[in-house]
Amino acid sequence: MRRISAFVLALLLATTASSAGDELIRLTGQLDTLWGDSAPGSGQGYRRILQLTTDDGRRIEVELGDGLARLGGVARWNGTRVEASLSVGEDKASGRPRIVALRSVPGSSGETSLRGVSGSVPWVTIPCKFADVADEPRNFTFFDGMYANLPGGLDHYWREVSYGIIDVVGSMAIDWVTLPNNQTHYIQIPGEGCFGSPDQQADLSALFADCTAAADALVDFSGGGAPFEGINLMFNSDLDGCAWGGSRFATLDGVSKSWRTTWEPPWGYANEGVMGHEMGHGMGLPHSNNSDGDGSPYDSPWDVMSSATGYSVSDPVYGSLGKHTISYHKESLGWITPGEIFEAPAGISVITIDQLALASTGNYRMARIPFDGFSYYTVEVRDLVGGYDGALPGNAVIIHEVVPGRSEPAWVVDGDDPPANYADTEGVMWRVGETFLDLDREIQVRVLAATADGFQVEIASGAVVTEIFRDGFENGDLSSWN
Repeated sequence: MRRISAFVLALLLATTASSAGDELIRLTGQLDTLWGDSAPGSGQGYRRILQLTTDDGRRIEVELGDGLARLGGVARWNGTRVEASLSVGEDKASGRPRIVALRSVPGSSGETSLRGVSGSVPWVTIPCKFADVADEPRNFTFFDGMYANLPGGLDHYWREVSYGIIDVVGSMAIDWVTLPNNQTHYIQIPGEGCFGSPDQQADLSALFADCTAAADALVDFSGGGAPFEGINLMFNSDLDGCAWGGSRFATLDGVSKSWRTTWEPPWGYANEGVMGHEMGHGMGLPHSNNSDGDGSPYDSPWDVMSSATGYSVSDPVYGSLGKHTISYHKESLGWITPGEIFEAPAGISVITIDQLALASTGNYRMARIPFDGFSYYTVEVRDLVGGYDGALPGNAVIIHEVVPGRSEPAWVVDGDDPPANYADTEGVMWRVGETFLDLDREIQVRVLAATADGFQVEIASGAVVTEIFRDGFENGDLSSWN
């Protein structure tokens, strides 16, 4: 069967969408995503902004049309230079213009998309004081030490999480600089706010521009030819109730690109797990989720990109540390190589998967089981090990359902009905002798045995699963099937 490329299919869908009479406007620029996260334990929500910075300097908040969302969504296009066709008719749910077709165009040297984050990724920390707030919650030593290659330091953390593929060597911090305006100047502007408050929305553009301008005499953003990759903006008082992470297109010291960026209130930098979460957004990572369908993306303790501080190792200086991110995210960033991924074929396979935090392995780090074209399950192993995963809920096989176009593509699979509100229960931890079965998609995963560093699992996919059940093997044991 002839395979149609995702982009051609996107154009076909876009043509269908625009044939109803919507006028299209074509713009070229940089597409960036920002995530606003409420404080851990607050019970509040989050907001995601997709922003097109056009070649003439305008910033336009946009939505992706359904076709583009289904074909990889934000993860596919985040941080890239694009030519976008926008429908003049606003998206009915959000009121923002809707992108119905996209294509990458040359000039994306500052790309911050999900693919291929490797090597040194230096960040600069800029602590910024509002003109009317004198408090300095942390000092220079705290911010500078945050980048250390020592347990609890961000360089140490990102090296472990990426298996040494990235580091933050070359990162630096400066001391506090003062913004030209009072706090309310940057916060009380019309808008939706971080999680829906009608009168509280941080002006992220003004905060970025004024903070970097205040630091310009102290920071060479160009790095003398090796620019910083990211900018951590630390504020001395609250923003709009959220910490923010993502990317921001700007020209600094002659360098025009999407800068990985975080906007952190004091509670953000008080816990390095929050810093890891927002820096993860800066690398293009979305949230992950559990399976309870309540709309909150903070319900999984297995991922720094979900419950950032839940079941975290504690540090006396840097608070709740980040845990590892899940295998779907690591593979998306290029940290899990193709040889470390088991691509499940039709039929029955028995493999060994080692725990995800292991520094090196001769076995698999994950398995991927496809269904419904673009979607798949991932299978990984987590254990209470190391300085970052040492406080997880348990040692088990963890399964995620991945639907790429979803706001949180990866959802933890929960065997309980109804799913738990927080994914720390036995229902999400698949142990020896337990079986996950999705009969509709003809997929089964059975945990056979524990190994020194992981588990041996049996994966069945395709018609063989249905045939077993037709023949009366309702216990799901496929070991005798030939």
